Amino acid sequence: MSHNLGSHMTFLELLSSLVLFFFFFLVTSEATKYQLWSREELVKLAGYGEDKLSTVIVMGTLLCQPELRDSQTIAGALVGVKCMVGSKNRIMNWAHGTTDEDGSFLIDVPSHLHAIPDLDKVCLVRVLRLPKNSLCRPTARNKGIRLSSIGNGIRRYTAGNLRLQT
Repeated sequence: MSHNLGSHMTFLELLSSLVLFFFFFLVTSEATKYQLWSREELVKLAGYGEDKLSTVIVMGTLLCQPELRDSQTIAGALVGVKCMVGSKNRIMNWAHGTTDEDGSFLIDVPSHLHAIPDLDKVCLVRVLRLPKNSLCRPTARNKGIRLSSIGNGIRRYTAGNLRLQT
């Protein structure tokens, strides 16, 4: 009789283990259907979001080099910074700026890209639009950036001088 009682206990233990396993499986599969935190909460937990904790700037100067003349700065041109991120660099993130009267541009990179440690390896600068009165033509070439300084929560990258031809 005690032998039968022992086999019943083993069967009951097995049955309860199976019930617990299926319960756990169902609960975890249901939990994965719903995010535990919203995107905003995750962004805040990661240290990003509305409160600006850091600044990343890309700067440079746009010059027009007409044939047989000195370089001239180009004011009012639209310049963009393109950063390729994600798996296999398929996601493009753009930030734009306009050149001032000295041909200089200063582009504030979006905060969701600040965590990328080597922006100089994934970001490029491109002239997107020139003023109608410009002697030079825009080019489809991209120019790389390099880190120029770090300090006080600000990383500065430079594209240097972007020279366009007529």
